[in-house]
Amino acid sequence: AYIKNLISTLSNNLPDGSRLIIKGENTVEWNKVAEEKKIVIYRVLQELMVNMKKHSGAKLVAISFAKTGKYLEINYSDTGVGVPGGLIERGGGLQNVENRIFSLNGSINFESEAGKGFKVFLRIPV
Repeated sequence: AYIKNLISTLSNNLPDGSRLIIKGENTVEWNKVAEEKKIVIYRVLQELMVNMKKHSGAKLVAISFAKTGKYLEINYSDTGVGVPGGLIERGGGLQNVENRIFSLNGSINFESEAGKGFKVFLRIPV
């Protein structure tokens, strides 16, 4: 039920004319992921979608999930306008995303440049 609710929420945050592709969501044993971590994942992905809707104008968003050893890896990418000069400002939303991932002893990397979309790589111990 968790992953269905998550995908439904993410889909509902899409601007008209944009597509969401999700991969690997069924490779994760969600029932073995702590509730606190599932809430953080939900809020982080929701925030990324809100940012995308506000700033990027992306027509395509891809989110992939993979279990690698003791880690859950989540990769977000969109085809939006990207960030000029790759200077990603950690304003309210992205700062919250970073803090939430750090609270789980996870890691997060942002990657972007003008015209090349926006990518986020998350890694959380599970």
